[in-house]
Amino acid sequence: MRRSIISHITNHNGALGPKTIIALVFLSIFTLFILQNTEVVQISFFFWNFSLSRVVLLLGSLFTGVLIGLFIGLEAAVRKKKN
Repeated sequence: MRRSIISHITNHNGALGPKTIIALVFLSIFTLFILQNTEVVQISFFFWNFSLSRVVLLLGSLFTGVLIGLFIGLEAAVRKKKN
């Protein structure tokens, strides 16, 4: 039986779990931070130089960090399942 999105983020009592609340607080703070940093910045990386909106840079950094965290968590889950 398929579970709804709401059932994925709530516990059996219908309340939000602590991890979900913490994630929503960090997402809210990050959103406010992004909205206050919209100017264009100059990026220099080795021999590349380019201009980029700070919003794109921050979102790319967040996305990269989330992917790294997911891969590390996935690796740990696979390793735990093997043992």
